[in-house]
Amino acid sequence: MPRGKKECPKCSALCSSRALECECGFVFKNHKKTPKKPTYFRERQQFIKKMLNNQPSINYKLDMITATKLFKRFENDVDFLLKVKPPFKFDGSIKYFLTKDGLKYLDKKLREFYYKPKNSEKMVDHKLKFGEDILIEKRKTLRDFLDE
Repeated sequence: MPRGKKECPKCSALCSSRALECECGFVFKNHKKTPKKPTYFRERQQFIKKMLNNQPSINYKLDMITATKLFKRFENDVDFLLKVKPPFKFDGSIKYFLTKDGLKYLDKKLREFYYKPKNSEKMVDHKLKFGEDILIEKRKTLRDFLDE
């Protein structure tokens, strides 16, 4: 088949590749590209870099696998994962987060991140008075002080 041409399945005629319809009346299907799901590759790199405090990783592949598992577990919650702070200084790997304690720490931080306290509004009426007003005359000048 020549370049830039496509064959009509109905009449076997060659049409231009951009033609939407053949001379015989056959309508070509419009193939639209399906949008790709975001992979969050950059966010995983940022997560690793933040957890390691901009230090190089000992085993980058293992850290990317760990970050991928964490992103999957927390449903790609980029806002939370990029703002959480490490519990202590890591020495070259973030595989701590695959342990029971690491996951427990992240779960706790997730609850803290999305915690919204109950809005208990206390109504205070400032117009009500209790007791009598005490009027104290303030001395404003030296002459008022000396005249007394």
